[in-house]
Amino acid sequence: MPNTLIISVALRALSDADLIRFKSLEAADAQLAAHPQRRFEQLASRSIRRQLLADYLLVQPDLLAFTQQPHGKPYLKNNKHLEFSQSHCTDQFVLVMNNQGVAVGVDIEAKQRSIKLHALAKRILTPYEFGQFVKATDQQGFLLRIWTIKEAVLKASGLGIRLNLIELESHVDSHVFLKNKVGQVQHTQIGSWAYQCFETTTHYYTVAWQDTSHHPDGFEQVIFKQI
Repeated sequence: MPNTLIISVALRALSDADLIRFKSLEAADAQLAAHPQRRFEQLASRSIRRQLLADYLLVQPDLLAFTQQPHGKPYLKNNKHLEFSQSHCTDQFVLVMNNQGVAVGVDIEAKQRSIKLHALAKRILTPYEFGQFVKATDQQGFLLRIWTIKEAVLKASGLGIRLNLIELESHVDSHVFLKNKVGQVQHTQIGSWAYQCFETTTHYYTVAWQDTSHHPDGFEQVIFKQI
């Protein structure tokens, strides 16, 4: 993995002072959801993203100007070498970034998320993955991990949900312990992407990055920080 910083924030642990600190220009964003809870989650995650990126770059938050790639992936107008991606569920936010111009993506899912297990498996798993899912002792854990891999890869590529998850092959075996696993996903539309799976006591998440395995600088260890 390129020299990458991962920052995880427990949303439920934020104090009123934290929320005031993270408040930013995002409140005027016309793309925020209409549903109050969803809108709050979007506002909180984008505000936290702005503050964390500003802290990393040692600038004032209001100096950051965000724009989007053609398919919606955000980047900074004034720092195109800084690649970043974010994800959140109801109670957790995660941001991944690197300043080497290597595209990154991240996705997080709660272990106890309520899902229609077999219906989702048929919708997102390749035939090989479905066979491994059937054999897995922890089917929900297996499925959620595969889900985070595919979502992270598509977010990193910038293509997002425009590519069906069932078209991506993760090559994960049900007997392989996925924590800290480094793997690869390839597709004709997005090229080659590497990924690494992580796990906490309550969440699964995956970081994906542009496959630079032939880059002369190689990979460096990931830096993980929880606040």
